[in-house]
Amino acid sequence: MNIKTLSSIIVSISAAVLFSACGSDSDNYYFEQEEEGDITAFYGDKLNDRVVIMDVNTMTQKTSVYTHGVDPYPVDRAGKLDKLYAITRSSNSIDVIDSNTYEPKGLINLSHFPRSSEAYNTTLGLQYVTGADKPMGSLINVNTDTVVSTVGLNAIFTGVTGDYGGGNATGHPFWFNDSQFALIDRPNRMIHVYTVTKDSGGAYVSTLLNSIATPTAVHHFVKRDNSDNLFYAIAEGNTLTTAPTIVKYELTATALNQISSVALSGAGATLADMGSHHADIHPDGVHIYVGSNEGNLYVVDSSTMSITNIIPTGAGTGHTTFVPDRGIAVVTNHKDTFVTIIDITNHTFIKNVTVSGASIHGEILQSHSTFVHPNMDDFYAFATDNGIFYELDLDKLEVSRTVETGGTPLQGSFICEDGDCASLM
Repeated sequence: MNIKTLSSIIVSISAAVLFSACGSDSDNYYFEQEEEGDITAFYGDKLNDRVVIMDVNTMTQKTSVYTHGVDPYPVDRAGKLDKLYAITRSSNSIDVIDSNTYEPKGLINLSHFPRSSEAYNTTLGLQYVTGADKPMGSLINVNTDTVVSTVGLNAIFTGVTGDYGGGNATGHPFWFNDSQFALIDRPNRMIHVYTVTKDSGGAYVSTLLNSIATPTAVHHFVKRDNSDNLFYAIAEGNTLTTAPTIVKYELTATALNQISSVALSGAGATLADMGSHHADIHPDGVHIYVGSNEGNLYVVDSSTMSITNIIPTGAGTGHTTFVPDRGIAVVTNHKDTFVTIIDITNHTFIKNVTVSGASIHGEILQSHSTFVHPNMDDFYAFATDNGIFYELDLDKLEVSRTVETGGTPLQGSFICEDGDCASLM
């Protein structure tokens, strides 16, 4: 009996994080409250079809709970409720889990495999999940765990030759505002903008407003603040033809329009080596940090749409977790054994800190989700491929504690007993 067959015998999980009405690719978290309470991390482990549950303060593994669906990847909180959505990327369903008891609460059946579901609309009470195998998206009523609207093309697609970023048919789900949302169509290199309303019978109706072409497949959107209708999308690049690009858009009542863009360049990297995974907004609200596969972090001025700094990092540079209280950021290098510490005041390199050994399972070496403790002294994440949860001392800038869980914990959420964990994005 293999591991996945054995794991299907057991069921359950847990997670949580608060998302604003404008959902985003919220993989990095911090805790806003002064007092210290229980903090629990929930990571999807697709190698073993389970969710790994960690006690952050004590650095111990609480338990592992196995999913009904196959290949759990993200674990997202269902709105602001005490339940979780385990996103099983190789099944036409989502596992619903009680976040207090870790007991299963059933499945949400979909017409597509789920990719990600972190975008929650607080006004409508709708969670938005995008597709892994089809360029589709579904809106879920979190109170009833039912799909109330589905958009996109119900056909299986593969990626465009050379486009960086894997075979997912969509990017991350994203709400522009209380009524408009984006469907990132990766195989067709398009962004479709929808608006959702209720008809006279109370049913939700999603209407396509416009579609706009993208330079290459897009990964996600980021937004500086709520003072304007400007949004930034990360086109991941094509290893044959096109460098990764940040595209600046303006949203109107009826359409999304491109204003400008900036391609990542200036580090001497070849297109074959490049590929952008993720971008994060600097605490100053102006700069955008975006990594590229070759091992550089590009600092972009979002006002002028120009590159102001290039910082050497590691292979597969992905997420940036800002720690404003300390004036630093921790950069995740998905294909390298170390994280990179950055001085965010002058956008310069400080040091690399080894957090992982060599590859064991062929998965990414470092997880998508990270966390900064409320005391602002410690950073937490998984060395994914090694199955090791680690604590990084932000004063000494060295790993202080680790716990081995096995498997390949990839992405998840953190729930804080005394309140919500809020996204750094």
